[in-house]
Amino acid sequence: MLRRTSFTWPALAASASLLAACNGDDGPRPPSTLAAITSTSLTGIVGELASSPLTVKVADDRGGNLGGIIVTFSVAAGGGTVTPAVDTTDGSGTATTSWRFGGTAGEQRVTATVTGVATPVNFVAATIAGAPATVAIQGGDNQSAATNTAVATAPSVIVRDRFNNPVNATSVFFSVSAGGGSVSGAGAVTNPTGVATVGSWTLGPAVGANRLTALVVANGVTSNPVTFNATATAGAAASVSATSATTLSAVVGALVTPVPTIRVLDANGNPVAGVNVTFTASNGSTVVGGSKTTNLSGIASPDGWQMGATVGTFTLSATVGSLTPVVFTSTALNAAPAALSIVAGNNQTATVGRTLPIDPAVRITDAFGNPIVGQEVVFEVISGGGSAVVRRPLTDANGTATVGAWTLGETPGTNTLRATATGLTLASNPVTFTATATAGAASSLSIVAGNNQTATAFSTVAVNPSVVVRDNRGNPVQGVTVTFAPSAGGAVTGGSAITNAAGVATVGSWKLSAVAGPQTLTATLAGVANVIFQATATAGAATAVQVVGDSVLPAFPVFSFVSPLPTLRVVDANGNPVAGASVTFEVVTGTGNLLTGATKTTGNDGLAQITTWRIGTVAGVYRIRAVVSGLALNGAEPTWVVTGTALTAAQVTVASTSLATQTGSQNTAVPTVPVVRVVDQYGNPVSGVSVTFTVAAGNGTIAGGFTTFAVATNGLGLASVGSWVLPAGTTVTRTLTATVTGNGITGNPITFTATVP
Repeated sequence: MLRRTSFTWPALAASASLLAACNGDDGPRPPSTLAAITSTSLTGIVGELASSPLTVKVADDRGGNLGGIIVTFSVAAGGGTVTPAVDTTDGSGTATTSWRFGGTAGEQRVTATVTGVATPVNFVAATIAGAPATVAIQGGDNQSAATNTAVATAPSVIVRDRFNNPVNATSVFFSVSAGGGSVSGAGAVTNPTGVATVGSWTLGPAVGANRLTALVVANGVTSNPVTFNATATAGAAASVSATSATTLSAVVGALVTPVPTIRVLDANGNPVAGVNVTFTASNGSTVVGGSKTTNLSGIASPDGWQMGATVGTFTLSATVGSLTPVVFTSTALNAAPAALSIVAGNNQTATVGRTLPIDPAVRITDAFGNPIVGQEVVFEVISGGGSAVVRRPLTDANGTATVGAWTLGETPGTNTLRATATGLTLASNPVTFTATATAGAASSLSIVAGNNQTATAFSTVAVNPSVVVRDNRGNPVQGVTVTFAPSAGGAVTGGSAITNAAGVATVGSWKLSAVAGPQTLTATLAGVANVIFQATATAGAATAVQVVGDSVLPAFPVFSFVSPLPTLRVVDANGNPVAGASVTFEVVTGTGNLLTGATKTTGNDGLAQITTWRIGTVAGVYRIRAVVSGLALNGAEPTWVVTGTALTAAQVTVASTSLATQTGSQNTAVPTVPVVRVVDQYGNPVSGVSVTFTVAAGNGTIAGGFTTFAVATNGLGLASVGSWVLPAGTTVTRTLTATVTGNGITGNPITFTATVP
């Protein structure tokens, strides 16, 4: 399109201002409104040009047309393009563009805007799909249905334009292309979603593939036409018939051949697959795999049909739903001898040399237990040294043959008798009878093992005691009960033991009593002399220590020997004394202890005693304990306590809290009270010693007004005057004496002096 020269609004405004200055006019005005000249509501086809250009007009606020104004056209919705996207208004204030719609059917929109104008112009187009371009199956493909019936889902196609929009109101023609079926509603029209659906599709009368073609009545449609596939299946079962002979025969217990077979057809004569067929055997015969399903050919048969165990006629019925069953008949024929079996007299027991109570008998039958009559059987003894009445009996009406009496041999053990069916080769021919010859009555009882054992008290001996029982011929006697009883305190398990095949009876276990020493176990059998087992119970491992006597001993003067001496006993868990235990006596408290014989070994009585214990020279508590090697008592070791007491008074001194010489005041008690301390030869304080305090005339008073005061030493060996009040007078030395009662006391008496300045 030819366009006049355009000017931008700023340039035009400048020119107008100049012109106005010359003419005295107000000059050009800015854009105020933007309005559509052409319709803003359009219709069209996707991808095509709008039927007319889009035109707008720009005016000032007085309605004057403005030329040279830039108008911008832009696609706001639906895609597509505008050409040009920017146009400049002409002298009439109009600008124009062309609009090619986008590819999406529905509402599309283009907006025209001008700088400085707040409200844009919107052009809206309602677009529809274009011409049909593709066709595809929407639903109903690859279905199955019975012959002469309609498929469940009516086939449908979807038609789209080149932009993949569904195309409405397009004609589609459906036609059967294979299988001989039929359709209704063959001519269909697409709906607004582009879908066209056939009325119905009825498959043909034959089992197999069917096809339906859908053709879009339009040119240039790709994949046109499309084809639907379906499979026609057989209809419901309508008839059942035999495909093999219905009259058969087989040996008793054998499988019938050939296997009975049936075929199921529908009303059109098509074989029906997947139909359940039940084969039912009667009169004692057996069907294997009696529940079957017809194959693709409509055929079914059981896995096998086995005749019953008796001669006669058997039937097999094949049933399909409510249809008339097919019945097969087979005759069971006689079978040959098949088995020889023991029916009586096997596995008997009797005393040696005795005849068994039941005569051995055998039976001959066919494979299904039918008796064989008139067959010869030979019986003969083959081991054990016994004897039998040898016969060649014939089987009776029950197929049974019985030997005469069978007497066992003289030796305990197994006896055997063989029975052979003459002239028959059978897996079980011959058969062997077994009998057991047992010893006579018990006549002796003797020790086999477990005598003279040694074990820890209250524990089980290593070898369980056992005895053997024999008859008067020396044969071991099996199956008699021997009772085992322990001496007092002991215990057994399995105290009633039954002799085995060797005549041996063994107690389950023998637990000795908790008391160390000799133990006995008596084996008893009625009518036979008892047998006594001997055992020795020894003490177990040391588990405890017992103090013999007192653990707190009398008080002794220091540096003297303790008596009675500490003694202990080591015992096991049951209180039995343990010999040979190593015991060490050791000092726990007190210095200067002297121990001799501190390590001892317990004797048979479990006792251990220290040889000597001399305490030290310091008065106080002395304590020793005993440690047993290998026995962790964790602080609970036996302990002996002795209190060491001071000897007689041997020395007197001024107490450390007092002063021998001090200064005092007239008529006032000296500031430090005179105190003496009395000790023995080792410096231990001696209590209860009498000390006499004396002041000479004119030297004051003591103990509250006395001149003489006697007091006994306390537990610390101390004796105090109480108080010493000095008399009047200055620069005079006063004296106080403390005299301890007793002889040979060093430092006795003690003199205290006090001076008044």
